[in-house]
Amino acid sequence: MNVAKLLRSWFTPRPARPKLPDDPRLAADPWLGGIFGRLGDRYRLAEDGARVLRRTGRARFNPMPVWVISAQRLVRADYEVRGDAAAARALLDQRVSEKLTSLGLSSAGDAVEDWAGSVLTRKYEGRCDSPDQAAAAVRFVCEESETQINLAAE
Repeated sequence: MNVAKLLRSWFTPRPARPKLPDDPRLAADPWLGGIFGRLGDRYRLAEDGARVLRRTGRARFNPMPVWVISAQRLVRADYEVRGDAAAARALLDQRVSEKLTSLGLSSAGDAVEDWAGSVLTRKYEGRCDSPDQAAAAVRFVCEESETQINLAAE
């Protein structure tokens, strides 16, 4: 191989990777399309049409504890804290509630279950009329906060 061919191979633009097929559900609904357009290619809508999937590795998409309900412009999220229920409530109030409230989501109730110890599950939900607001809420839940916390490890 001569030097000219080698240099051309280095500087010739390679064809872009094939883009994943567009989700027709996102194209049909401007609110959903706006959310996922702002979130980028690391996020997808699950088969059920509500749950958010996030790519955490190269190709694998994992279900996140976040749901977007298009008909009501609603975003829902679940947080689980293992440990004393009172301490779990205080921790969520301190770390999560204020930020989610600023994004339009509020606490929709707590449930305490006993399985290998006490586990508090708190649901947050809120109406997000703008795709920007909904995308910010999804991004906070998926990237900027912990959705499963063990108080013993704190």
